[in-house]
Amino acid sequence: MSDADALRAAIDLFHLPSQIRAVRARPLPKGTKLLLRLAVGDAEAMREAEIFGDRPQSAIRQAAIFFIEQILLDPGADEYRTLGLDHTATISELRTNMALLLKWLHPDLSNDTPKSTMARQVIQAWKQVNASEKLRRHPTTLARISSNAKHTHIDRFTDEHARKLQPIVGRSHKLRRILKIIATAARNKFIHCKN
Repeated sequence: MSDADALRAAIDLFHLPSQIRAVRARPLPKGTKLLLRLAVGDAEAMREAEIFGDRPQSAIRQAAIFFIEQILLDPGADEYRTLGLDHTATISELRTNMALLLKWLHPDLSNDTPKSTMARQVIQAWKQVNASEKLRRHPTTLARISSNAKHTHIDRFTDEHARKLQPIVGRSHKLRRILKIIATAARNKFIHCKN
């Protein structure tokens, strides 16, 4: 599959919008980055798109925008689909697509309320993807505690210790919850290792 697949899918959907539900159920075609570049108004992307079809530039751009709005930014789409990729994408590809989407949805370019809602959706998707990528790339604290519990002397890792870490963590409720979970897991692991 190539960039032409995404462009063809966008043009077909633009001319036959009754297929939106069916297209949402299918995997994304390859080449959604070209659609994002077209939505932003990238001249090089427009030249590439003209090679694939004999449609006017305005029609090509409208089809790309329609596809993005209906398929990528569908409220039911998962975070990877929102960013125009699948779970096999690299963090670099995801970041590039996020930047293109936000460039197109930027509030300075338009005071469009639906666009600001879509921009929030893109930002939320990026946060979720980026957080899961960080967890996947780096061993978690819980894994390190589990592997080191047998080799280190842990008297007690209590909630008091978690509270002492509060200034480092700041006001993030999620991080505080994670610290409590880690504290509980470390305590349980230590108790089981002693027995």
